[in-house]
Amino acid sequence: MPIHKTTKVSEIMTKKLETIGSTSSAQDVAIKMRDKQVSSVLVMDERYGIPLGIVTERDLARKVCVTDKNSTQLLASKVMSFPLIKVNAEVSTLEAADLMLENKVRHLLVVSNISSQTKVENENDTVEKEEEEEDKDLLKPVGIITPMDFIRFNLVTPTATDLPKDSQEDNDTERILEYYKNDSNFD
Repeated sequence: MPIHKTTKVSEIMTKKLETIGSTSSAQDVAIKMRDKQVSSVLVMDERYGIPLGIVTERDLARKVCVTDKNSTQLLASKVMSFPLIKVNAEVSTLEAADLMLENKVRHLLVVSNISSQTKVENENDTVEKEEEEEDKDLLKPVGIITPMDFIRFNLVTPTATDLPKDSQEDNDTERILEYYKNDSNFD
């Protein structure tokens, strides 16, 4: 089935997030990307465990390779792109694609709301429970979505001839994919 307005980001996103600490070197980032065969790594704050930014292959090329900087001494936090552009896992893929276009990015961090009720396991810990009630609007990273996810989803699902065709949705998808193909300014 081709991507439609009803297809959710959670259906096509890559669920495995690769992360690295903000004090890791640019070389460590590049090695992890190579070893894990990914195009981006989420940079995390080691102290608080929150995402700070993202390092993409393009970031490495533009901020490390073309400069005369030593990749073993340059920190991931100095190479990363930020702020992170996030999308909720329940949003339609067309909305996610539009968000990519608006922000001229190729990687969106996929998040979901953390339910404070599922986090509290120890009923004796009332202080922690109260703090978590205040933080119920926190967003938890659950995946990442890139143009490759859109392509992969279209390749592994039945063709448009197998399904009823909605020309407006197909035109929207075609427009988005064509834009990506022709625009070289994405990160």
